[in-house]
Amino acid sequence: MRMNKRLILVLFLLTISLILSSCAGKREMDELGIVGLTGVDWLPDEGKYEIIVQVMVPSKAGGGMGGSIIQSWNVTASGKTMMRASKNLRSKVSKKLVWFHSNLIIIGEQAAKKGLKDIIDFFARNKEIRYNSWVLISQFPIKETIESNPRFESSLPAEITGLIQNNQTDWSESYALNLKDMLIRLANDDFDEVTGRLTNYKPKLPPEGTYQQLDLVKNIPEDLRDVIALSGDAVLKDGKLKGWLDRVESKGYLFVVDEIEGGAIVEYESGKEKFSAEILSSKSDLKPEIKAGKISFKLKVKTDLAITEAVTNLDLTKSEDIKKLQKNLAKEIEGNIKTVLWRAQQDYNADIFGYGNAVYRNNPQKWEEIKDQWDQIFPTIVTDIKVEVTIKRLGMISQPITKPE
Repeated sequence: MRMNKRLILVLFLLTISLILSSCAGKREMDELGIVGLTGVDWLPDEGKYEIIVQVMVPSKAGGGMGGSIIQSWNVTASGKTMMRASKNLRSKVSKKLVWFHSNLIIIGEQAAKKGLKDIIDFFARNKEIRYNSWVLISQFPIKETIESNPRFESSLPAEITGLIQNNQTDWSESYALNLKDMLIRLANDDFDEVTGRLTNYKPKLPPEGTYQQLDLVKNIPEDLRDVIALSGDAVLKDGKLKGWLDRVESKGYLFVVDEIEGGAIVEYESGKEKFSAEILSSKSDLKPEIKAGKISFKLKVKTDLAITEAVTNLDLTKSEDIKKLQKNLAKEIEGNIKTVLWRAQQDYNADIFGYGNAVYRNNPQKWEEIKDQWDQIFPTIVTDIKVEVTIKRLGMISQPITKPE
């Protein structure tokens, strides 16, 4: 009997201690402001950095002990340096800001034009910032971007993260660098940088808007219902924004640097004939050639495709028609590559493909001779492009249903 009483007493004390520790943990969570994403811009008239954080605060909801809702708001501060702007955030937030759950760094156009090196240096030295955080460039002032509305998710960070994940798995029309890779690129003089571009747009919700989507914007005036999109890329030279790549140019870039993912679409159109094909796999091989002191490059691309749409008079059961289609699709990919090469070499003079790095790895002595003149040499380099396309699948039907009119 005495043992039973002792056992009951021990269990009671353990239960009380667990309840108390749980309450302490709950109080600690209530004291935190969890940063979902961080935006940085430059205010040229003031000569200051502007930092905006979107803060997520768990709070107790009605209807039960365990219920909670997520509230969020944007907090803005500025300063002559990134550190001063960051510290000034504390004067506007009563909670302790923590970045452990944040994986998004969004940089506004003005800050990107000024240069990313100081910004990336600041984040890389912060022990709370995750090195796998995505670094994106906004085509609009950062305040407009962060005040955009999520259309499909409950928060803007979740919306943007979902866009990046979709692009990585089955879209491949943008390319986002994380903090670690951006740091490496900025420290490497042989490489210029490319990362994803964020844009804003105003959607037409009806009739495709679901109740959940409409609920997200029901209290927002229609002219302020901007939502976010990941569209193409930002091109940086020496860490400074030079311009943009559209979706087609971004796809061409991914072919060159061997980062194209399965699921991306190649489209070909000639007259009234139209084809769409999904990339099953792709491999690119980029090599420099140095002859008589002159540098050129050879790019070989091998891509396997599955036909997903066909409006044609071709008989896709015949090998000669398949070969004709493969040749045309290869020309389409080659055209995408030539377009982005021209943009990088002639419009931006930005070695986003790592040509300089390839020369260094192939012939370090030659690179030492020419590296100081690389800005003059890079726009003149000729690239011999060979694209080989193999159609692996025709879909569930071999003959097209729709014929050109």
